[in-house]
Amino acid sequence: MPRLIPWSAVLVFAFWSGGIRAAVPCFAPAGEWITGSDLATAAPALAALPAALKVSYAPVPGLERVFHPDELRRLAQSNGLPDPKLAGNLCAAWPMAPLMPERLLAAMEKALAGRSPQIELLARNLAAAPAGEVVFPLAGLSAYSENAVVWKGYVLYAGARHFETWASVRVRVKEIHLKAQGAIHVGDRLSPGQWRAETYAGPPLRDEILSDAASVEGLVARRDFADGAPLLAGYFEIPKAVERGDTVTVLAGVGAARIEAPGVALSAGRCGEVIAIRNPRSNRTFKARIASAGRVEVLPDSSAGLAGTDTPGVNPL
Repeated sequence: MPRLIPWSAVLVFAFWSGGIRAAVPCFAPAGEWITGSDLATAAPALAALPAALKVSYAPVPGLERVFHPDELRRLAQSNGLPDPKLAGNLCAAWPMAPLMPERLLAAMEKALAGRSPQIELLARNLAAAPAGEVVFPLAGLSAYSENAVVWKGYVLYAGARHFETWASVRVRVKEIHLKAQGAIHVGDRLSPGQWRAETYAGPPLRDEILSDAASVEGLVARRDFADGAPLLAGYFEIPKAVERGDTVTVLAGVGAARIEAPGVALSAGRCGEVIAIRNPRSNRTFKARIASAGRVEVLPDSSAGLAGTDTPGVNPL
């Protein structure tokens, strides 16, 4: 009975005898696509390929895209080039390396900038990742707790591609929270004396709390707040400078001159927003940008139908 030879021995013999080629070094793609420029860098025989030619999608991290000689020969011929006479394969792959703790912490601190974060890194994903920007969005926190939580992040590479990663952390912040000083009701505009500032130290909270006392005056409440309740940023809005149906002052430029005329707002908006305005004299509708409370400016490419704005040579004043 013939003796069976293990497959491992066959593979070792084939490798050393040249029956199986050793893996070729891979080149790194420059972006989401493997381009003619990438191939030309890896194989000078392909230098005449159009640099921006999209040859193939780049592989996902951890995998390789192998180009066999026959494929490269057909690629050259389809682009009017002579046979590159390549004997071996070309290989594209992303360089991979584990993410070091300092990079993870820097990304987390960036997400919590201005909040005096204290982050204890307890564990991390040890898998290799491609080179790129490490991002840990606040939405990636699995919980908001004094205890250890998982924070999901990613490496941004090849433009907009994401390579997922994670870390186990304990996070605390120290920041100012504004709280209601007396009851606040729906529709109230915040005025000095309606809030007080307190220092908060603890885990990040799921809801954003108003913290800048210099910028809250005039905000409009969209829900009731009891005395001492934290002022949740998501329940306040910037007041509208113009309401639907308001009579507003319309500013329009005619040559070097500027004219003013009344108009009626067909929608509400805040400063800087573009709304529809009706000219009560001509009944024409046009677009204008809100400049301040009760004042709008006609957009350069919008005809307002105001006196003098549509008739060349007529003095608008």
